[in-house]
Amino acid sequence: MKIGILCACPAEFAPFERLIGEKAAAHKGCLVLEGELCGKSAAVICCGLGKVNAAIGAALLINDFSADRVILSGVAGALADGLHIGDAVMITDTLYHDLDAGLLKAYHPSPIDPVFQCDTELIELARALPMRFGRTVTGDSFIEDEGRDELIEKFHPLTCDMETAAAAHMCRTLGVPFNAVRAVSDTKEESGLGSFEKNVAFASEKACVALCKLIELM
Repeated sequence: MKIGILCACPAEFAPFERLIGEKAAAHKGCLVLEGELCGKSAAVICCGLGKVNAAIGAALLINDFSADRVILSGVAGALADGLHIGDAVMITDTLYHDLDAGLLKAYHPSPIDPVFQCDTELIELARALPMRFGRTVTGDSFIEDEGRDELIEKFHPLTCDMETAAAAHMCRTLGVPFNAVRAVSDTKEESGLGSFEKNVAFASEKACVALCKLIELM
């Protein structure tokens, strides 16, 4: 088995660089590492922020680096109460918050379920770890105070981010299992881009640690 690890930004990618100990190589606009991670063969890609980049990164892991499953590792903004900076979240399902779900059903050659379910096998393994479990919503905008309540009321998510649903969408299309581990970089109490920038390195490390513990259980 070869695991594909998807990271959006350099801070999320950096912990894997240290663990694998190889020099990253440029590949089709991304950075890629290949090596052993927690005793498993892995390819780790840094694809860039946003939905399009996430879909590209997932496709490259599968098509160019022969990943048998894709796991996203990164940070997210907390929407649910009770989450704190650095808390790890195992994503159970994901959907777009900035795309009308009806468009995925009505204007596609074959209707798409707008809720992308993550692989249940790894979710069950993760229940042995100290993590929260729940939904994340994805969109191409950074959510600060404005819009937070609307997302909570409409989708009931734990977190929000800019990549997960797009990566899950691509993995479903290509028939490869997908999971995501996110750690909280900003909350209602510590919100905004400034909080993200302050905490992204710390939260990325927490996500990487949680993911490695999960890989050790596989």
